[in-house]
Amino acid sequence: MKNSVLLFVSLLVLGCIPASQAASLKDKVRAEVGTVGLHPGMDPGMYVCAANHFHIKGTVHNLADVAVGRVKVAGKVFGADGKLLGTATSSTKQATLAPGEKAEFNLEFLMVMGPLIERVKKHELVVVEVLSGTENATQAGKNQPK
Repeated sequence: MKNSVLLFVSLLVLGCIPASQAASLKDKVRAEVGTVGLHPGMDPGMYVCAANHFHIKGTVHNLADVAVGRVKVAGKVFGADGKLLGTATSSTKQATLAPGEKAEFNLEFLMVMGPLIERVKKHELVVVEVLSGTENATQAGKNQPK
């Protein structure tokens, strides 16, 4: 997480991403929980995997008028008393989202398992990072074997 923030700030300082564009892209991508019931007895979009970890599956929607790269989503889950039970982050697998396009994400809460799962009553989702289409293409090029 610190590396992502450092990279983002460095790109802003170097002028690779105008601050207004970086902020506006994040504001124009929405995260929402899936509407399909994945696990009996749980809210839609929520399930328990084979490793017994709590998950929230959902989509991000690009509401910007430009293509964006990968989107990073952070989630928190809370008990009925408001106590934080766990956190998770996930990025979309889809490299680019065109304007109006949606992509899936899957948050895996590694510390929320067993009896703790029953205590989950509330959740929060936040888009924490949106790569521009250009930025994503640059990173993809760096990951190619030479």
